[in-house]
Amino acid sequence: MKELLRSIAGYFRVQHALFLIPIGAFAIYDSVFSAFSSVLAVLWEMYPDVPRAGIQMILAVPSLASIPTTLLAGVLTSYMHKKTIAEIALAFLLVGGLAPVAIAEPHIGLLFASSALIGIGQGLLHPLASMLVCQYWESKSERSRVLGFKQALNYLGAAVVSLLVGLLALMQWNFAYLIYVGVIPVLIITATQLPKGQLEDRLIDRRHLSSGVRKLLTPALMYACFIFCAVSLFNFAFQSNIAMLINEKGFGDVVDTAVITAILQIASFAVGVFYGQIVKLFRRYVLLPGLALLATGFLMVAFAPSMAVVLVGGTVFGVGAGIQYVTTLYSTSKSVDQHVVSMALSLVLALTSLGFSVSPIVIEGVKDLLFGPGAGADVSLAIAGVGCAALFVVECVHCRFFAKEDRLDDVVPDELVD
Repeated sequence: MKELLRSIAGYFRVQHALFLIPIGAFAIYDSVFSAFSSVLAVLWEMYPDVPRAGIQMILAVPSLASIPTTLLAGVLTSYMHKKTIAEIALAFLLVGGLAPVAIAEPHIGLLFASSALIGIGQGLLHPLASMLVCQYWESKSERSRVLGFKQALNYLGAAVVSLLVGLLALMQWNFAYLIYVGVIPVLIITATQLPKGQLEDRLIDRRHLSSGVRKLLTPALMYACFIFCAVSLFNFAFQSNIAMLINEKGFGDVVDTAVITAILQIASFAVGVFYGQIVKLFRRYVLLPGLALLATGFLMVAFAPSMAVVLVGGTVFGVGAGIQYVTTLYSTSKSVDQHVVSMALSLVLALTSLGFSVSPIVIEGVKDLLFGPGAGADVSLAIAGVGCAALFVVECVHCRFFAKEDRLDDVVPDELVD
């Protein structure tokens, strides 16, 4: 028993543990707006003249607005300290997040403007937490664990936020935006706890453009850009349709939607904590169980006859999402030279944001084309499930014929579980 406890304690022992406080806070507020999926059904009733895809786009605008700033973040790290970038990002989140609270019945345009400001802040913050992990934890075994811990903090915080958003929305729908008051202590923590650090090398400039681009645009990174952009396109269908599915089937209200979102985040939290062990088990094939669980979760929720099945399906989806997202960060960090990791993370995360942004248009377009405009949210979720199943097949082929040994096989040494 003593040896078991010692091995468990060793797994959680990492260097620079205090830095996980601001890094975890960044991760939480990077994804807070996804918890607003529980408010979409209320907004659809409040703005009946706005089409379903238009309401869903309120949730997608932050991802769209974050694309240029996510790319910009990788470049800015050569000119500005990461701490300064974080403070600017948090300021955008604070202003954009609290704007809808100031007006009792804001115009739909204000909601889009608020989402855009939130997206700018998220875009700067999105790659920053992962950049800091790659900067402070160069050990391959520690990096996989710390990325998992970072995401675990993200999911745990998001679970709490999802419940708070639902409870605040019950009082008045725009009170849900009060969750952004929490940005204030995060800003204080950043200013007092995060080291200033060093500027990144300017590899992507006139003198080093050719060599820098070759280091950045590796075949492994190009595949990561494709697969993770496609996964994000399908994944976003869960957040943008779950509230409407529950409403259409009469399974519950805004609080029930918040509970499902919280359960999803808790499942992903557990995955983040033990991600190092998961990589040790599956190695280069670690994305496959993630995709399989995503497809299964989508289909369970789409064809659920009761709220209980929706809860189980949401849990399955959450486990798959946890594996997939941490694999996105870890696989990207190992697919390029260490000197261009920041740019690689910015590129991949910008493309995942693009996937989120176009998801309502693509999923709704495919649904209307195949099943007509009268089809419900369950059909949208089923389409997303089939899409994840197709990506599972693509990843199987890639692992079998194209993945090299250095992809994930040699980066998780045996001492991870000793």
